[in-house]
Amino acid sequence: MNILVIGNSTRSIACSAKRAGHTVYSLDNFCDVDMLNCADSAFPLKNASEEKIYELARTFGEMDGVILGPGFEKLEFKNVLGNSPDVAEKVNDKLDLARKLHSLGIPHPETEPLSKATGLRFPLMIKPRCGSGGMMNSVVRDDGELAAIQARSETSGFIAQEFVEGIPCSASLIGTGDDARVIALNEQLIGIPRLTRVPFAYCGNVTPFLTDRKNEMIEYSRQIALEFGLMGSNGVDFIQAENGVVIIEVNPRFQGSLDTIELSCGINIFDSHVRSFSGELPEPVKHKCFAARNVLYARKTTVVSERLYEWLIKRMKMERAADIPENGWIVREDEPITTLLETGRTREIVLNKVERSTQDIIRMTEV
Repeated sequence: MNILVIGNSTRSIACSAKRAGHTVYSLDNFCDVDMLNCADSAFPLKNASEEKIYELARTFGEMDGVILGPGFEKLEFKNVLGNSPDVAEKVNDKLDLARKLHSLGIPHPETEPLSKATGLRFPLMIKPRCGSGGMMNSVVRDDGELAAIQARSETSGFIAQEFVEGIPCSASLIGTGDDARVIALNEQLIGIPRLTRVPFAYCGNVTPFLTDRKNEMIEYSRQIALEFGLMGSNGVDFIQAENGVVIIEVNPRFQGSLDTIELSCGINIFDSHVRSFSGELPEPVKHKCFAARNVLYARKTTVVSERLYEWLIKRMKMERAADIPENGWIVREDEPITTLLETGRTREIVLNKVERSTQDIIRMTEV
């Protein structure tokens, strides 16, 4: 099949599609080295207008399938392999999602528009009503902090959510609209200080997540998938708290855990995604090893040196690094530099291995 992937960063999807045997075309903002290696043809988006995106897409010819990343779901293409814009909008709206989960009796933090948050219990998580990937999230702990953030004009579209302490984790599933199968549970790495300065930025994950709450996570995820009629690859974000799991968000698209699931379970996520649109679910899979992913963010504006570039290329060839920037690429502060990957027999082993690689990059970039 001829597959077009459009998104801010398309590498993981494009490379999974290529491994599944497809001809791959891509439009994205980074054009990382490994994405270009996987794609048969690609163009940088460079914040292109809608009209320009359609123009660039036409240069690739007819497509058998189109994948639209976050922020691009409303583009109109034939043969889109994903949830409908209506479903994506419902699921992405965190306030509407909270109300739906409440009606279904599924555990979820109390959530209100930021302007009506005075009845909620502190501390509160403040976040955009739609999107952000944690980059704009913050916590307020008293009435004074709440009033201050309510007064800021840029938070007019935000929500307030009672903050839940615990382990961030997720379930990754494949849906057919009327059925779904959870293929992996993942531990999420959120706001890790050695990886980012941003308190709630997504910093990677570990697959599998071993928990005695496994059955709850699977059941809630399937219930949500069937309620919304989710298609293809989707994710459900949880916090495992002391008294059980709580659903935080639903991601109606490919997730950052794609890399570690494929490494851990030996499954091709893109192949399973495509097959779901013919009503086919993957067979149950078991993890073969642990896999870890670290996303390292720049603490200051960083130029990718030849030394760092060559180091990353070497590890890319060993499947230990991904999202490889070009030599000389300028990474702005708080933007991702690269992704580091490791596999091993235990969680401790993979986290130690990926930490060593992370420290190698930090030494090369923070001089």
